[in-house]
Formats: sequence, C-alpha cells, structure tokens
Amino acid sequence: RRTRETFIMAITIAASASTRNRWFLVLLSVVAAFHVAEAFIHHHHHPSNNVVLSQRRHQKRQKQQRHPELYSFWRQWIPETDFLTVLENEESNPHPTRVTKNRSTTRPPQPQQPLLPTALLAAMMIFWMAGPQAGMAVSGGGLDYAGLDISGQDFSNGNYKGKDFTQVLAKATNFAKSNLQGCRFYKAYLVNADFSDADIRGVSFEDTSMDNANMKNAVASGGYFSASIVDTASVENVDFTDAQFPIKTLPLLCDRPDMKGTNPVTGVDTRDSAMCP
Repeated sequence: RRTRETFIMAITIAASASTRNRWFLVLLSVVAAFHVAEAFIHHHHHPSNNVVLSQRRHQKRQKQQRHPELYSFWRQWIPETDFLTVLENEESNPHPTRVTKNRSTTRPPQPQQPLLPTALLAAMMIFWMAGPQAGMAVSGGGLDYAGLDISGQDFSNGNYKGKDFTQVLAKATNFAKSNLQGCRFYKAYLVNADFSDADIRGVSFEDTSMDNANMKNAVASGGYFSASIVDTASVENVDFTDAQFPIKTLPLLCDRPDMKGTNPVTGVDTRDSAMCP
C-alpha cells in the first residue's frame, strides 16, 4: 500500500510540473518526502516488523504452492480482491477460533497504517484541482481574461493572440503595439483604452464601450465593430479592410475628420479600406 501511494504521488508531482504552480509542487514534494521517511523509520524500528515479514513470506509461499494458477507473474502487481482474500483465509485458517498449544491460527495483528500521509495527499490534490484554476485566468489558460478587471494595466508590446477578453473591464488599459489577432472583446468596457499600433485583425468588438479609445495606426482588417467605434478618440491611419460595421454606423464613421491617412504597416488608405465614398 505504501509503495502504491508513493508511486501515485510521484506521478502527481511529475504531472503538476506542467501547471507551473511552484507552491503546489513544493508542498507535494514535502508530503512525498515525509511519506518515504515515515516508511523507512517504521521498517527499521517497529519491534515486530521482522517477525511479521517472515510470517507473511512463509504464508505467501504456502499459498503459491496451493494455488499456482492464482499467483502468476501479473498477480504481483494487482491488489487481492475480496473473493481471493476470503478463499485464502478459509484455506489457511479453516477454524479461526481454534488455538494450538503454542500459538493461535489467526494471523498476527497488522500494524495500523497512519492516515496522515494519505490525508495530506488528498489535501494537495484538492488544492491542485481547486486553487490553480483561478490563477489560470491570469496566466492565459481556461477562460483567459474573461470577466476580469484589468483597468489601467499595461498589456502593451505583448502577444495575446486568440485570447478571450469577454466582458472584461479594461478602462484606460494599454494594448499599444500588441498582437491581439482573433481576440474576443464581446461586451467589454474599453473606455480610454489604447489600441494604437496594435494588430487587431479579426478581433470582435461587438457590443463594446469604446468611448475615447485610441485606434491610431491599428491594423483592424477583418474586425467586427459595434456602433461605439464612432466614439473612439482616433481612427487615423487605421486599416479597416473587410471589417464589419452596423449599417448605420459606417456613414457616421466616414464623416469623421480623422478618417484619413495611410496605415504604416500595410500601406492601405484608411478611407479606401472602409469603402468610404
């Protein structure tokens, strides 16, 4: 049993390395070390340990001789089932209450297995399953940044391709010069956000609030915009090639005085990219 538990903990430690959660890895390593140390101390200092092991080996050899078909090589790696346990107990001890002159026919009492290592292992598993999930939102796993408050934070010059920013609070957040291709900003609060020189190709800005957001020099080809695009601070030099707008929004966007210029990355004219007259 100790060998199985230690083996399970070793596998869990190896698997937890991929989560990059250092605290969980450290705590689980401590539990494994404690478990091995306790097994070592118990093996060398238990007063009846040698007697118990000798009796177990003798009984095992007798069982193997009586039932060779039940003790093939693969049986050494699989715990005994209730049926086999009952069968062995009946043959090795047909009269449990009968006592001989020197000793009882019942098996000697087994030392109680401590529950602390198993309890700590269970606690570590719960910590791994429940705790790190919240942290994955920040590291980019799971739902990414959806529903988080990242107002005023610096996301500039980063690679956030394909991330989910649904319903995020990003007031005055800096996304300048970042790769945001294919990101989702559905119903996000982007007031005063900075998307200047950002790559926002294929980004969904549907039902967002973009009041006073800076879009200057952004590459927004293939993006999806809501009516709030007309409330942005600047759309100068933006590449809107194949971008989607509400029917009544595009004329208002084309009437803006800063709807002009040439994108410095693609070289596309801003008005031509939005098909403004």
